[in-house]
Amino acid sequence: MNTIAYLKEVYGYSTPIFVKDIRIGGKSKTAIRKELSRAAEKGEIVRDGYGVYYFDLKGDLPDVLSAEDVFIHRYIKNDYGIPGLNLDVYGYFTGLTFLNQIGISQQVPAIYEIKTNNTSSKRLIQYRYAKAIVRKSKITINRFNYKALQFFDMFYLITKDEVNENYSLLEKYIRDNLSKTDFENYISLYPVKIMKRIVESGLINAFR
Repeated sequence: MNTIAYLKEVYGYSTPIFVKDIRIGGKSKTAIRKELSRAAEKGEIVRDGYGVYYFDLKGDLPDVLSAEDVFIHRYIKNDYGIPGLNLDVYGYFTGLTFLNQIGISQQVPAIYEIKTNNTSSKRLIQYRYAKAIVRKSKITINRFNYKALQFFDMFYLITKDEVNENYSLLEKYIRDNLSKTDFENYISLYPVKIMKRIVESGLINAFR
């Protein structure tokens, strides 16, 4: 099976493909990049103006990648069954983006906020008309710790009153996603005031 057929089988349609993620035998990144470039010239794969490849469904209307999907696959996680790829979480949404996702805030943020392993410093990135601020995490993010880090990050933003107003939602989130071990392992990365707010609100009792 050639490279393009292999990638189509693995990724399918309308999924962002980054050259850095591709592992095919002993092929170098340069060789893979040349193959993709030739395939794009032939119309076998699409390369958009931002250096992202994908397979178009070739319907009546041109297929356009979702900016959120591009941000997720570049900075947050890869969930493909690609042989040789490190299948893991390497980032998470934070700030107002996460507050909106879990229902604490109804405000839709104008700019996505992301913590990730895949940057060395704070940066503003753009894909089409969407923007995201990406920041380096204090520790390496993985599939086992991202939910705890994401949850504790939230307390930089929410007030004591917001904790009380959303107590049931936060309690359920803890019970569904976190453990006492998560609290013990990661709370020391955060200011004492965050631990104090969790303890004084009673949310500490939801960690089991």
